[in-house]
Formats: sequence, structure tokens, C-alpha cells
Amino acid sequence: DAAHAHGSSYAGTSAGSFGVAAAFSFYPTKVMTSGEGGMIVTSDERIADEARIYRDQGKASFAQNAHTRLGYNWRMSEPHAIIGVKHLERLPEMIEERRRLAALYDQALAELPRLQPLTPAEDSLSNFYKYIAMLPDGTDRAALKRTLREKHAVSLSGEVYEAPLQRQPIFQRYAGTDLPVSEDVCARHVCLPLFPGMSESQIAQVVDALKANL
Repeated sequence: DAAHAHGSSYAGTSAGSFGVAAAFSFYPTKVMTSGEGGMIVTSDERIADEARIYRDQGKASFAQNAHTRLGYNWRMSEPHAIIGVKHLERLPEMIEERRRLAALYDQALAELPRLQPLTPAEDSLSNFYKYIAMLPDGTDRAALKRTLREKHAVSLSGEVYEAPLQRQPIFQRYAGTDLPVSEDVCARHVCLPLFPGMSESQIAQVVDALKANL
């Protein structure tokens, strides 16, 4: 699952090249988008061929109407593909800007020890799809976000996941499972605004708002 990891790497290996196959998301909130859809990457020809069949209603090939699998209409439209290709061309530039903005946050938040940014693993390169930081224990996240929005015109983006998996309705039978780390991370993390085109003054506005309320 490389859904969020466009352009990231670990120990010199690019996201998407671990294992036999990987999937990227092109949902509008991702680092690059085609408006909707996604992409499977693999060096296994059999998997690539099967993926092409399943995406096109199970047809053996685009040129014939013989269905060999129970496939689906997962074809990407040409307008979506055009958007995706242009974003792909700009991906290195967009990621570089995200890394520059993240470095500005790192520097500014060093003066706010009560908020702990998540540090990318050693020998990794992050695309900073989201800039994640951990709030102090006991912080009312919802109240903090409301105060930042109403008093400082700073809107924090949505959490990575605001509830751990076992709290989702479909997994209700696991709701009593004790998973303290995931519970803590889901409850305490925030994602600071970060997007291409963001200015240094906007970062300062976010940091000043956090300093005034933490």
C-alpha cells in the first residue's frame, strides 16, 4: 500500500517498489492527483496482465468482447489521465516544495517543545503528504482546532485517521481489543496545513496560533 507515498523512499528504495506489487492513490487530497482513481505498479508481467483484464470488465483484451474474468469498469477516463500525467510531470517540483515547507515547520516548532512533530525514519525521504505532530497528553484536540479556526483563522486539516481500526462500525466485534499505541496516536495527532504555494507568512501564522494555545 503506497497510497500516500508518491516520491517517497526508504534506504534508497522508492515507495511502490517494495514487494511484488504496490498501489498508489490519485484521490484529490494526495500529493498528486488525476481527480480520482489510482495505479498499480509491478514488475510481474502476470500481475500486470491480470490487472489490465480486471480493470476493463474482465475482457481478455481491449480489442475483443470476450470476458475471461469477473472484472469491473475501472478504466481511467482520458480527461483524468491528462490531469494525472501533468501532475506526474510536476511531482518532483511539488515534493521539493513540500520538503522545504516541512523544514520551515521543523525550525519554527523547535521553540514549541509541547508539540512533537513526527520525524521521518532515518535513511528515508518523505513527501510530506501530511505534516503530523503529536499534542501533549490530555489536550482536547477538537477544542484546540475550533479555537485555531475561530480566533486565528487557521484550519488544521483532517487527521490521518481520527479513530483506530477497531473502532470502525464494521469491526465492532473487535471494539474491546486493547491497542494502546494506536488509540494514543489517533487521539493526539494533528496535521498542520502544508500545500504547494504556501507562504512563509502562512506558516508563521500557524505556528504563532499554536504557540498561543499550547
